[in-house]
Amino acid sequence: MQNSLWISGYSMQPVSVAILAGGESNRFRQAKALTLVAGKPLFLHVVDASEAYASEIFIVVHSDQDRDAFSKHFPEEQIITDVVSEFRCPLVGALSAFRHAKYPFTQLFPCDSPLIHPMYIEIMWGMIENHHAAVPRWPNGWVEPLHSIFDTSLAQEIATSCLEKQEPRMQCLIENIGRVIFLSTSALERFDSKLRTFTNVNTPGDLRRIEQLLRRKLVR
Repeated sequence: MQNSLWISGYSMQPVSVAILAGGESNRFRQAKALTLVAGKPLFLHVVDASEAYASEIFIVVHSDQDRDAFSKHFPEEQIITDVVSEFRCPLVGALSAFRHAKYPFTQLFPCDSPLIHPMYIEIMWGMIENHHAAVPRWPNGWVEPLHSIFDTSLAQEIATSCLEKQEPRMQCLIENIGRVIFLSTSALERFDSKLRTFTNVNTPGDLRRIEQLLRRKLVR
């Protein structure tokens, strides 16, 4: 699977898509990503949203035990485990993704954001040219690092450095990677009026709401 997109008049370089599923799921009976939503595990909705654009797509989980559980739903060769670290955090998952990715840019997605809009992917991947990262940013300054795209090689270097300095935050990566272009979430409202691209699942109540939205989408 090697796709090359033509966006805004130029051909995009191939992109790796990494879906991060290594977090803890204390409010759920099993790994949150494996919870059935609208007939399939939650993480597969993220796969569905992005696979048409990806040159490769893989899932990052925390442990071998998680890998076994996910392999019941997804090819085992496309599931990787976190690098060994004293931390369990998104930056470790991101570093694991950068080390595994085959292509110049790596798009991160969380496993619990199943409503990613196709136009979001096209815009972000169109913006990354000549930059080291493209990051969505809300009007209040908050950013969405787990919906961002990064220069794979440089991001691996910076993420490693952040962890070595005991700074296990995605913000450390963004602050140190160099040329970052920020995409205002307000600009996305033209095609994603409620910005559901960034909707994620934190509670069973969130899960029920997202299931309703997904079922409505499926019957259109």
